[in-house]
Amino acid sequence: MEYLIRVSILTIVILSGSLFLSGCHVGYTFQGPGFDSEKGSLITDKKTQVLVAITHGVVQSDGKKAFSNNLHTVRESLAQSPGLIGYSVRKQVCGNRVWTMSAWTTEEALKSFISSSAHRAAVENGGIPPAAVRSAYFWTSSERLPISWEEAQQYLESQ
Repeated sequence: MEYLIRVSILTIVILSGSLFLSGCHVGYTFQGPGFDSEKGSLITDKKTQVLVAITHGVVQSDGKKAFSNNLHTVRESLAQSPGLIGYSVRKQVCGNRVWTMSAWTTEEALKSFISSSAHRAAVENGGIPPAAVRSAYFWTSSERLPISWEEAQQYLESQ
């Protein structure tokens, strides 16, 4: 009887920890050439409309290394992308879900990045099948950057 109680308690602790960690996220805070991370604001004082792009994907179990490698390449490419204001990446600690968010000065700038060789390679070999990706785009005031992850996820789910 005592053995069953210990096993039951251990099972509850393990399951609780798994549930807790599946809700935990790690990632890169909003950063980029048009955003001052220390001040938490745009580098320019100009108030304007910006295009926010949000993606959510589920990395295949055997695609984690490919995703990680491609993420590094894409982040390097982003830093050189004209029209990028900033970006952020979020990943489940215990899980396969990932989110990206980026802000752009124009739709053309976003389209140019999407068609870049680094982004195309990540889409083709990044460990996330196309059917497991959702994307959404919306215009908002630059004053609202960075958008919270909660708001970004709500917008993505509403699309």
